Amino acid sequence: MAPEREENRAEMGIRLMKRLKMTIFVIVFLCALSSCGRAEDLENIQMDAEGSGAEISEESIREVSDEAEEASCEGESDAYYADAELEHLMGEYEYLSDSGTGKLAIEKTSYGYDISDYESESSYRFLADSSNIETIEDNRIYMKYPEQVSSDGRAVFGYYILEYGADEIKVYYGKSSFDEAEFLYLAAKKIEAAGDVYEYEGEYNSYDVNEPALEIKKNDDGTYRIQIDLFRLYLLRDGIGEETEKGLEFAATGPGGNVVNGVIKLEEDIAAVTIFGKEWLDFAGLSEYEFYKTSDVPNIREIENTSPEATADELLDSFINGRISAADSADLTSTFYITDFNMDSEEWDAYSVGEKIDLDNDGEKELIINGPYGGIYLDARDNRVYKFAASEGTALTLSYTYYNGAVWILYSNRSSAGFEFYHMEKYEGADNFVAEMNFGEEFVDFHNAEAGIKYTLNGAEISYEEYAALCSKIFAAEVSTG
Repeated sequence: MAPEREENRAEMGIRLMKRLKMTIFVIVFLCALSSCGRAEDLENIQMDAEGSGAEISEESIREVSDEAEEASCEGESDAYYADAELEHLMGEYEYLSDSGTGKLAIEKTSYGYDISDYESESSYRFLADSSNIETIEDNRIYMKYPEQVSSDGRAVFGYYILEYGADEIKVYYGKSSFDEAEFLYLAAKKIEAAGDVYEYEGEYNSYDVNEPALEIKKNDDGTYRIQIDLFRLYLLRDGIGEETEKGLEFAATGPGGNVVNGVIKLEEDIAAVTIFGKEWLDFAGLSEYEFYKTSDVPNIREIENTSPEATADELLDSFINGRISAADSADLTSTFYITDFNMDSEEWDAYSVGEKIDLDNDGEKELIINGPYGGIYLDARDNRVYKFAASEGTALTLSYTYYNGAVWILYSNRSSAGFEFYHMEKYEGADNFVAEMNFGEEFVDFHNAEAGIKYTLNGAEISYEEYAALCSKIFAAEVSTG
């Protein structure tokens, strides 16, 4: 055989061995890289090499494998972090929904982790899994959830943010992006109770305002002291309860000084409060409330004495300090707190605490809340604070005046050109109306100013001189509360 052929055959053998070695090397790395999605990079190197006639170098393979290993480590790190966070958050969380008690659950499955939100047993917001999670950072889970999917595969997404803390998750929702997500609710984690023994004592938050609203403290004699703050409705401040087979049964002073009865039942750390009686239902429109426990240590507030012996001044101070509400004496179901007013701001419609003046001539002072068009006057009696008088816009601007040795409530109407009308009321006790007076002036003919002006007192026409003398007495002593 010619020497040249022998040499060519040797070179071919070396190239075949190299190809075989590289093929084995490729197969091994393809298997290793396929799990992290990098195998296609190595295949691209092969195709490029074959198309160009160049050989695949070990350096190329090692370069791809190094990149794949780095990306794989990063992916595994992110996945491990997400799984660790979800594992830490596993469990059921409860919140108050329009349909009752809602449930937010995070649970581990054979496929990863599921996150679900049931507003009730028959409806839900989302039934998501780990694939719906965009990212987890700063104690927030960002979840893009397909809420609707059309027949052509197009999806309408909802954007949820689950902000988690100690045994609670705040849920935010946006229709088009995470940036516009707004607060939906706060869910408290259900804590497994030991057996059937429940401890009532502690502090419980309201689902409505996420603030302490139910305080239960055990007394030395085995009874419980109970305070229930129903936001902007009423504060049951003096409840006393005893444990029975029905739960923690209690009695407290309700609206109008009447006793109300109720029961508190615990399901793990959720306190369900029911207040009995048609009188309460007519007053509040609701008789069942739920609170979630946040502490085993109650914060019973030492509220000023508002027993039947409390003075009017003490009651009004309790209203000023936000401890009790006030009611409309004509509608006891209409109640309000001082926090319902826009207080002490620079805006034109702001309110502020004014003087205490005896406005009803009974020897006890009423409270003036200065405000737009004269604000509101409050009276205290029968262990409660009531609305005594209030402005009603430009047609009924409120003030008071001194006339004939007594204080009169004055309502003024100067809302139209060529027309003024005044109504005055005199009381001897806010619930004892004793006299009124009406007077005013108006054009005889609104279409003809030259026809003159008519002056009236209690429906009878009087002269200008009589009218001017009356106004001089009344307005000289008028006190504006706007």
